[in-house]
Amino acid sequence: MIDLELTEAQLDELHQEASENPRARARRKCWVIYLRGKGYPCREIADVVRVDGDTVTEYLRKYRDGGLPGLLTEDYRKPGGQLDDHAERLKKVFETSPPHTVNQAIEVVERETGVRLKPSACRAFLHQLGMRCRRCGLVPGKALDDDKQLQAQQAFHDDKLQPRLEEARQGRRTVLFVDAAHFVMGAFLGTLWCFVRQLLPSSCGRQRYNVLGAYDPIRQEAVTLTNDTVVNQETFCALLDKIAAAYADAGLPVTLVLDNARYQKCQSVFDQAKALGIELLYLPAYSPNLNLIERLWRFVKKQVLYSIHYDTFAHFKASIDTCLRDLGTRFKSQMQTLMTLKFQLFSKTENLAA
Repeated sequence: MIDLELTEAQLDELHQEASENPRARARRKCWVIYLRGKGYPCREIADVVRVDGDTVTEYLRKYRDGGLPGLLTEDYRKPGGQLDDHAERLKKVFETSPPHTVNQAIEVVERETGVRLKPSACRAFLHQLGMRCRRCGLVPGKALDDDKQLQAQQAFHDDKLQPRLEEARQGRRTVLFVDAAHFVMGAFLGTLWCFVRQLLPSSCGRQRYNVLGAYDPIRQEAVTLTNDTVVNQETFCALLDKIAAAYADAGLPVTLVLDNARYQKCQSVFDQAKALGIELLYLPAYSPNLNLIERLWRFVKKQVLYSIHYDTFAHFKASIDTCLRDLGTRFKSQMQTLMTLKFQLFSKTENLAA
């Protein structure tokens, strides 16, 4: 048993630290010493502070030998510390072949170093290296086939897209991102917090609801046309008319950023856009990552499709329409976070090798 005779000044210092230190572990240490200084037995202190007797003894010894600074010094062992000499080599191995699971990482570490870690220690070591368990992303088809494609994306982003977006930020231009989404009424499995596994009825047939939309990231509004038949050049020309009417009062030049769908690159569309004074800015091939509205379609699908069953096609369409209508109200905060003007530009180093 370690006895401590503390002065009132030391007790006041411990009480203040136990009350104000931002770290819970540090506050617990100070309460142990404070209570011991007040004459409480170690067994009772362990019960009150909810630590074991050995921990109480350890805290008392640290305070006796090093005072308050010694008590508050964190000296717990770093998991995986025996791998410090191998850290750089293992980092290069994991950069080349990222492990799917912690158990797989354990096998790699043992193969490379002869040290076998427990799962908790291996997980801590991976965090120490700067690794996290992250969901893989999809690279647009053929986007990494050659350097010319990557250079085309970068040039479009720097020389065409960003200058127009800067004008939009300054209130001198309107920029909208255009694309069509085809929502199929069916079963889309997702995750739910539930007490038992939920079964989602599948729908018969493939009824489809088409939404041709243009999203304004400055106003955070969407202009849309919908149907359950087909999206073609006539539908697109109708969208051009609707956009021109919606922004007529602003008196600003309008730029539409859009992909290379065939119905968007026909003569009737060119003529209609020219008559309305709308600039059509076509993305490089295989560049959905530069079309902001793609994020909106993913958001809508998450809100109205995943793990949700609709009894009728009318109910299905109404849910999509409601979600689009509420973008600037109910979903305003999500839109501010999701629809930022930051775009991912891919590099070959991000591509996962087999």
